[in-house]
Amino acid sequence: MDSLGSEENVKSKIVLIIISFLGLGVLGIDRMYAGQIGLGVLKLLTLGGLGIWAFIDWIFVLINAISKSESGLFGITRWSDSLDDAFNVTLVCIFISFMMSYVLPIILSKSDNIENYQNKKYKKKLI
Repeated sequence: MDSLGSEENVKSKIVLIIISFLGLGVLGIDRMYAGQIGLGVLKLLTLGGLGIWAFIDWIFVLINAISKSESGLFGITRWSDSLDDAFNVTLVCIFISFMMSYVLPIILSKSDNIENYQNKKYKKKLI
């Protein structure tokens, strides 16, 4: 306890980053993890404020992790893990998100084009 009588809220920044990057902030799980159960339930009932509230919270978590900030979020007073580790996990999450959002669809569309080409080639042999 500090001099004001409030308890310290120590959480893992890495866990909060993973919760955010998995999109669980829409369900309010990020706020519930931080100890703000009421706001988490409200966020759940509104589906993350129709996504707007969830997106803003996701940006806050991203900025906090990339800047290696020691300040807490959502009522968290201190982080229990290394800021460098949290930064590295954030970079990995960003890389995976980029690959899933941009590179994977390109690869899948190329494989569909190859499959369509092979089907057309096979049909020509039948004729």
